[in-house]
Amino acid sequence: MMKIFDLFAGIGGFRLASEKIFDKQKVKNETVGWSEIDKYCQKSYSANFNVKNNFFVDDIKKITAGDKIFCNSSNYNSKKKSSLIKNKLPYFDLLYAGFPCQSFSSMGKQKGLEDERGALFFDIAAILHSIKPKYFILENVKRLLTIDNKKTFRIIISILQNENYDVSWWLLDSKDYGVPQTRRRIFIYGSLKKNKNNFPIDPPKISKKITTTKSVLEKNVDSKYILSKKILKTILKDGSGGYYSKSEIDLEIARPLTRTMVKMHRAHQDNYYSNKFINNEKKLKWIRRLTPLEALRLQGFPDKFYKIAKKNNVSDTQLYMQAGNSVTVNVVEAILNHLINHGWFR
Repeated sequence: MMKIFDLFAGIGGFRLASEKIFDKQKVKNETVGWSEIDKYCQKSYSANFNVKNNFFVDDIKKITAGDKIFCNSSNYNSKKKSSLIKNKLPYFDLLYAGFPCQSFSSMGKQKGLEDERGALFFDIAAILHSIKPKYFILENVKRLLTIDNKKTFRIIISILQNENYDVSWWLLDSKDYGVPQTRRRIFIYGSLKKNKNNFPIDPPKISKKITTTKSVLEKNVDSKYILSKKILKTILKDGSGGYYSKSEIDLEIARPLTRTMVKMHRAHQDNYYSNKFINNEKKLKWIRRLTPLEALRLQGFPDKFYKIAKKNNVSDTQLYMQAGNSVTVNVVEAILNHLINHGWFR
Protein backbone atom coordinates (compact mmCIF):
# COMPACT_ATOMS: atom_id res chain seq x y z
CA MET A 1 0.00 0.00 0.00
CA MET A 2 1.46 3.34 -1.12
CA LYS A 3 0.80 5.80 1.73
CA ILE A 4 0.79 9.46 0.69
CA PHE A 5 1.09 12.82 2.45
CA ASP A 6 -0.15 15.93 0.60
CA LEU A 7 1.83 18.92 1.90
CA PHE A 8 0.92 22.51 0.91
CA ALA A 9 -2.05 20.73 -0.65
CA GLY A 10 -3.91 23.69 -2.15
CA ILE A 11 -7.15 22.31 -3.57
CA GLY A 12 -5.70 18.86 -4.24
CA GLY A 13 -4.20 18.86 -7.75
CA PHE A 14 -1.59 16.30 -6.72
CA ARG A 15 -4.17 14.15 -4.95
CA LEU A 16 -6.63 14.21 -7.84
CA ALA A 17 -3.96 13.07 -10.30
CA SER A 18 -2.60 10.56 -7.83
CA GLU A 19 -5.92 8.82 -7.14
CA LYS A 20 -6.68 8.58 -10.86
CA ILE A 21 -3.30 7.26 -12.03
CA PHE A 22 -2.57 4.91 -9.14
CA ASP A 23 -6.01 3.35 -9.45
CA LYS A 24 -5.63 3.07 -13.22
CA GLN A 25 -2.17 1.50 -12.87
CA LYS A 26 -3.41 -0.77 -10.05
CA VAL A 27 -1.03 0.64 -7.47
CA LYS A 28 -2.71 0.34 -4.07
CA ASN A 29 -2.66 3.77 -2.47
CA GLU A 30 -4.03 5.77 0.40
CA THR A 31 -3.66 9.44 1.31
CA VAL A 32 -3.00 9.36 5.04
CA GLY A 33 -2.61 13.08 5.65
CA TRP A 34 -2.65 16.59 4.24
CA SER A 35 -1.72 20.12 5.20
CA GLU A 36 -3.06 23.42 3.87
CA ILE A 37 -3.09 26.77 5.67
CA ASP A 38 -5.68 28.58 3.53
CA LYS A 39 -9.17 28.05 4.99
CA TYR A 40 -10.90 28.44 1.62
CA CYS A 41 -8.62 25.89 -0.03
CA GLN A 42 -9.39 23.59 2.90
CA LYS A 43 -13.06 23.99 2.07
CA SER A 44 -12.66 23.02 -1.62
CA TYR A 45 -10.29 20.17 -0.75
CA SER A 46 -12.38 18.58 2.00
CA ALA A 47 -15.54 18.89 -0.11
CA ASN A 48 -13.98 17.02 -3.03
CA PHE A 49 -12.01 14.29 -1.24
CA ASN A 50 -12.74 11.76 1.45
CA VAL A 51 -10.69 13.23 4.29
CA LYS A 52 -12.59 11.61 7.15
CA ASN A 53 -9.71 9.43 8.36
CA ASN A 54 -6.88 11.68 7.21
CA PHE A 55 -4.38 13.33 9.52
CA PHE A 56 -4.69 17.10 9.02
CA VAL A 57 -2.78 20.17 10.13
CA ASP A 58 -3.41 23.64 8.74
CA ASP A 59 0.05 25.16 9.33
CA ILE A 60 2.86 22.63 8.96
CA LYS A 61 4.99 24.77 11.28
CA LYS A 62 2.82 23.52 14.12
CA ILE A 63 4.62 20.23 13.48
CA THR A 64 8.07 21.29 12.32
CA ALA A 65 8.41 24.19 14.77
CA GLY A 66 6.84 22.48 17.75
CA ASP A 67 9.92 23.60 19.68
CA LYS A 68 9.01 27.21 18.76
CA ILE A 69 12.06 27.44 16.49
CA PHE A 70 11.46 27.67 12.72
CA CYS A 71 13.35 25.33 10.44
CA ASN A 72 16.46 26.66 8.74
CA SER A 73 19.56 25.31 7.02
CA SER A 74 21.36 24.54 10.28
CA ASN A 75 18.60 23.00 12.42
CA TYR A 76 16.16 21.21 10.08
CA ASN A 77 17.89 17.87 10.77
CA SER A 78 18.32 18.25 14.53
CA LYS A 79 17.46 15.30 16.78
CA LYS A 80 14.93 17.42 18.66
CA LYS A 81 13.02 18.40 15.53
CA SER A 82 13.19 14.88 14.15
CA SER A 83 11.71 13.49 17.35
CA LEU A 84 8.89 16.05 17.34
CA ILE A 85 7.99 15.31 13.71
CA LYS A 86 8.08 11.52 14.16
CA ASN A 87 5.76 11.79 17.15
CA LYS A 88 3.19 13.91 15.33
CA LEU A 89 3.12 12.88 11.66
CA PRO A 90 1.90 9.50 10.42
CA TYR A 91 4.32 7.42 8.36
CA PHE A 92 4.01 7.72 4.57
CA ASP A 93 5.85 6.45 1.49
CA LEU A 94 5.36 9.40 -0.87
CA LEU A 95 5.44 13.13 -0.20
CA TYR A 96 3.83 15.68 -2.50
CA ALA A 97 4.69 19.33 -1.93
CA GLY A 98 3.87 22.23 -4.22
CA PHE A 99 5.62 24.56 -1.81
CA PRO A 100 4.76 28.29 -1.77
CA CYS A 101 6.42 30.07 -4.66
CA GLN A 102 5.98 33.80 -3.94
CA SER A 103 9.57 34.16 -2.74
CA PHE A 104 10.88 32.61 -5.98
CA SER A 105 8.39 34.06 -8.48
CA SER A 106 9.34 36.79 -10.95
CA MET A 107 6.22 38.58 -9.70
CA GLY A 108 7.41 38.45 -6.08
CA LYS A 109 10.38 40.02 -4.28
CA GLN A 110 12.59 37.04 -5.11
CA LYS A 111 14.19 36.71 -1.69
CA GLY A 112 14.48 32.95 -2.13
CA LEU A 113 15.36 30.94 0.97
CA GLU A 114 15.80 34.15 2.98
CA ASP A 115 12.04 34.72 2.73
CA GLU A 116 9.94 32.85 5.32
CA ARG A 117 7.83 31.44 2.47
CA GLY A 118 10.95 30.24 0.68
CA ALA A 119 12.26 28.89 3.96
CA LEU A 120 9.32 26.49 3.96
CA PHE A 121 11.61 24.29 1.90
CA PHE A 122 13.46 23.59 5.15
CA ASP A 123 10.21 22.28 6.62
CA ILE A 124 10.08 19.84 3.70
CA ALA A 125 13.71 18.89 4.39
CA ALA A 126 12.93 18.35 8.07
CA ILE A 127 10.04 16.04 7.21
CA LEU A 128 12.11 14.06 4.70
CA HIS A 129 14.91 13.74 7.24
CA SER A 130 12.54 12.54 9.98
CA ILE A 131 10.04 10.31 8.14
CA LYS A 132 12.34 9.16 5.32
CA PRO A 133 9.54 8.44 2.80
CA LYS A 134 10.62 6.32 -0.16
CA TYR A 135 9.70 9.00 -2.71
CA PHE A 136 8.90 12.70 -3.10
CA ILE A 137 7.70 15.05 -5.84
CA LEU A 138 8.09 18.80 -5.31
CA GLU A 139 6.75 21.59 -7.54
CA ASN A 140 7.66 25.25 -7.92
CA VAL A 141 8.01 28.09 -10.41
CA LYS A 142 10.60 28.19 -13.20
CA ARG A 143 12.38 31.10 -11.48
CA LEU A 144 13.59 28.71 -8.76
CA LEU A 145 16.21 27.48 -11.24
CA THR A 146 17.98 30.82 -11.60
CA ILE A 147 17.28 32.98 -8.54
CA ASP A 148 20.31 34.21 -6.59
CA ASN A 149 22.71 33.12 -9.36
CA LYS A 150 21.39 29.53 -9.08
CA LYS A 151 22.59 29.36 -5.45
CA THR A 152 19.11 28.62 -4.06
CA PHE A 153 18.52 25.71 -6.42
CA ARG A 154 21.95 24.22 -5.73
CA ILE A 155 21.28 24.35 -1.98
CA ILE A 156 17.90 22.61 -2.41
CA ILE A 157 19.33 19.79 -4.55
CA SER A 158 22.33 19.37 -2.25
CA ILE A 159 20.15 19.03 0.87
CA LEU A 160 17.90 16.48 -0.82
CA GLN A 161 20.91 14.43 -1.94
CA ASN A 162 22.45 14.63 1.54
CA GLU A 163 19.27 13.01 2.87
CA ASN A 164 20.20 9.90 0.83
CA TYR A 165 17.91 10.52 -2.12
CA ASP A 166 18.65 10.14 -5.79
CA VAL A 167 17.33 13.42 -7.17
CA SER A 168 16.53 14.90 -10.56
CA TRP A 169 14.16 17.48 -12.00
CA TRP A 170 12.17 18.49 -15.06
CA LEU A 171 10.96 21.85 -16.32
CA LEU A 172 7.54 21.06 -17.79
CA ASP A 173 4.94 23.18 -19.58
CA SER A 174 1.24 22.46 -19.05
CA LYS A 175 0.46 23.09 -22.73
CA ASP A 176 2.47 19.97 -23.61
CA TYR A 177 0.19 17.75 -21.55
CA GLY A 178 -3.29 18.31 -22.91
CA VAL A 179 -4.10 21.63 -21.22
CA PRO A 180 -4.25 24.84 -23.34
CA GLN A 181 -2.25 26.97 -20.92
CA THR A 182 1.39 28.04 -21.01
CA ARG A 183 2.58 27.22 -17.50
CA ARG A 184 6.22 26.32 -16.95
CA ARG A 185 6.90 24.69 -13.61
CA ILE A 186 9.83 22.80 -12.17
CA PHE A 187 9.20 19.34 -10.71
CA ILE A 188 11.90 17.88 -8.46
CA TYR A 189 11.55 14.15 -7.90
CA GLY A 190 13.49 11.80 -5.66
CA SER A 191 13.77 8.22 -4.50
CA LEU A 192 15.73 6.85 -1.53
CA LYS A 193 19.03 5.49 -2.80
CA LYS A 194 18.36 2.13 -1.16
CA ASN A 195 15.29 1.72 -3.42
CA LYS A 196 17.66 1.25 -6.39
CA ASN A 197 15.00 2.52 -8.77
CA ASN A 198 15.39 2.82 -12.50
CA PHE A 199 15.80 6.61 -12.48
CA PRO A 200 14.22 8.34 -15.50
CA ILE A 201 16.08 11.40 -16.72
CA ASP A 202 13.99 11.86 -19.88
CA PRO A 203 10.80 13.90 -19.29
CA PRO A 204 7.29 12.44 -19.57
CA LYS A 205 6.13 12.04 -23.15
CA ILE A 206 4.55 15.16 -24.65
CA SER A 207 0.93 14.83 -25.74
CA LYS A 208 0.45 14.91 -29.52
CA LYS A 209 -3.18 15.88 -29.15
CA ILE A 210 -3.57 19.59 -29.94
CA THR A 211 -5.91 21.29 -27.46
CA THR A 212 -6.96 24.94 -27.62
CA THR A 213 -8.89 27.19 -25.28
CA LYS A 214 -12.01 26.61 -27.40
CA SER A 215 -12.20 23.22 -25.71
CA VAL A 216 -12.68 24.78 -22.27
CA LEU A 217 -14.67 27.96 -22.98
CA GLU A 218 -18.41 28.02 -22.26
CA LYS A 219 -20.76 29.26 -24.98
CA ASN A 220 -23.16 30.99 -22.58
CA VAL A 221 -22.14 32.56 -19.30
CA ASP A 222 -23.59 34.98 -16.76
CA SER A 223 -23.38 38.59 -17.95
CA LYS A 224 -21.30 39.47 -14.86
CA TYR A 225 -18.26 38.03 -16.62
CA ILE A 226 -18.61 40.42 -19.58
CA LEU A 227 -16.40 43.50 -19.31
CA SER A 228 -18.00 46.92 -19.17
CA LYS A 229 -16.94 49.54 -21.72
CA LYS A 230 -15.30 51.51 -18.93
CA ILE A 231 -13.03 48.73 -17.69
CA LEU A 232 -12.42 47.44 -21.22
CA LYS A 233 -10.41 50.56 -22.06
CA THR A 234 -7.97 49.77 -19.26
CA ILE A 235 -7.87 46.03 -19.90
CA LEU A 236 -6.92 46.47 -23.57
CA LYS A 237 -4.13 48.99 -22.95
CA ASP A 238 -0.60 47.86 -23.66
CA GLY A 239 2.03 48.11 -20.95
CA SER A 240 2.91 51.54 -19.59
CA GLY A 241 5.44 53.32 -17.39
CA GLY A 242 8.45 52.26 -19.44
CA TYR A 243 7.22 48.67 -19.67
CA TYR A 244 5.65 47.67 -22.98
CA SER A 245 3.81 44.46 -23.66
CA LYS A 246 1.19 44.03 -26.31
CA SER A 247 -2.32 43.27 -25.10
CA GLU A 248 -3.90 40.34 -26.89
CA ILE A 249 -7.20 38.54 -26.43
CA ASP A 250 -8.63 35.29 -27.85
CA LEU A 251 -5.45 33.29 -27.35
CA GLU A 252 -5.69 29.64 -28.35
CA ILE A 253 -3.12 28.79 -25.67
CA ALA A 254 -3.89 30.75 -22.51
CA ARG A 255 -1.37 32.77 -20.56
CA PRO A 256 -0.34 31.38 -17.17
CA LEU A 257 -3.17 31.68 -14.69
CA THR A 258 -2.26 33.73 -11.63
CA ARG A 259 -3.69 33.73 -8.11
CA THR A 260 -4.44 37.45 -8.59
CA MET A 261 -6.46 37.05 -11.80
CA VAL A 262 -9.56 37.98 -9.81
CA LYS A 263 -8.26 41.59 -9.96
CA MET A 264 -8.47 41.52 -13.77
CA HIS A 265 -5.05 42.63 -14.96
CA ARG A 266 -4.51 44.00 -18.45
CA ALA A 267 -4.81 41.71 -21.44
CA HIS A 268 -1.04 41.32 -21.74
CA GLN A 269 -1.12 39.44 -18.42
CA ASP A 270 -4.58 37.85 -18.02
CA ASN A 271 -6.86 35.98 -20.41
CA TYR A 272 -9.92 37.50 -22.12
CA TYR A 273 -12.18 36.19 -24.88
CA SER A 274 -14.71 37.66 -27.32
CA ASN A 275 -17.94 36.46 -28.88
CA LYS A 276 -16.07 36.36 -32.22
CA PHE A 277 -13.68 33.75 -30.91
CA ILE A 278 -16.09 31.73 -28.77
CA ASN A 279 -19.13 31.73 -31.05
CA ASN A 280 -17.43 32.24 -34.43
CA GLU A 281 -19.35 35.48 -35.01
CA LYS A 282 -18.17 38.16 -37.43
CA LYS A 283 -19.06 41.27 -35.42
CA LEU A 284 -17.49 42.06 -32.04
CA LYS A 285 -20.23 42.38 -29.41
CA TRP A 286 -18.46 41.75 -26.12
CA ILE A 287 -15.26 40.65 -24.43
CA ARG A 288 -15.30 38.73 -21.20
CA ARG A 289 -13.03 37.29 -18.55
CA LEU A 290 -12.61 33.60 -17.83
CA THR A 291 -15.17 32.02 -15.52
CA PRO A 292 -13.95 30.11 -12.44
CA LEU A 293 -15.10 26.88 -14.10
CA GLU A 294 -12.95 27.62 -17.16
CA ALA A 295 -9.97 28.53 -14.98
CA LEU A 296 -10.21 25.17 -13.22
CA ARG A 297 -10.56 23.38 -16.57
CA LEU A 298 -7.33 25.07 -17.67
CA GLN A 299 -5.67 23.40 -14.68
CA GLY A 300 -7.09 19.97 -15.56
CA PHE A 301 -9.87 19.81 -12.96
CA PRO A 302 -13.16 18.12 -13.92
CA ASP A 303 -16.39 20.12 -13.88
CA LYS A 304 -17.70 18.18 -10.89
CA PHE A 305 -14.85 19.57 -8.80
CA TYR A 306 -16.11 23.10 -9.47
CA LYS A 307 -19.73 22.16 -8.85
CA ILE A 308 -18.96 20.51 -5.51
CA ALA A 309 -16.89 23.52 -4.39
CA LYS A 310 -19.68 25.94 -5.35
CA LYS A 311 -22.23 23.76 -3.59
CA ASN A 312 -20.11 24.19 -0.47
CA ASN A 313 -20.24 27.98 -0.79
CA VAL A 314 -16.75 28.63 -2.15
CA SER A 315 -16.95 32.04 -3.85
CA ASP A 316 -15.85 32.96 -7.37
CA THR A 317 -13.09 35.12 -5.86
CA GLN A 318 -11.64 32.19 -3.96
CA LEU A 319 -11.99 29.80 -6.91
CA TYR A 320 -10.02 32.17 -9.15
CA MET A 321 -7.23 32.32 -6.56
CA GLN A 322 -7.30 28.55 -6.07
CA ALA A 323 -7.09 27.83 -9.79
CA GLY A 324 -4.22 30.30 -10.21
CA ASN A 325 -2.27 28.71 -7.36
CA SER A 326 -2.85 25.07 -8.27
CA VAL A 327 -0.57 22.51 -9.83
CA THR A 328 -1.85 21.36 -13.25
CA VAL A 329 -3.49 17.97 -12.76
CA ASN A 330 -2.58 16.67 -16.25
CA VAL A 331 1.12 17.31 -15.70
CA VAL A 332 1.15 15.37 -12.43
CA GLU A 333 -0.71 12.52 -14.15
CA ALA A 334 1.98 12.41 -16.86
CA ILE A 335 4.76 12.40 -14.24
CA LEU A 336 3.21 9.59 -12.21
CA ASN A 337 2.57 7.49 -15.31
CA HIS A 338 6.14 8.01 -16.41
CA LEU A 339 7.61 7.04 -13.05
CA ILE A 340 5.37 3.98 -12.73
CA ASN A 341 6.50 2.86 -16.20
CA HIS A 342 10.07 3.05 -14.87
CA GLY A 343 9.19 0.73 -11.98
CA TRP A 344 8.49 3.27 -9.24
CA PHE A 345 5.81 2.89 -6.51
CA ARG A 346 5.55 -0.88 -6.85
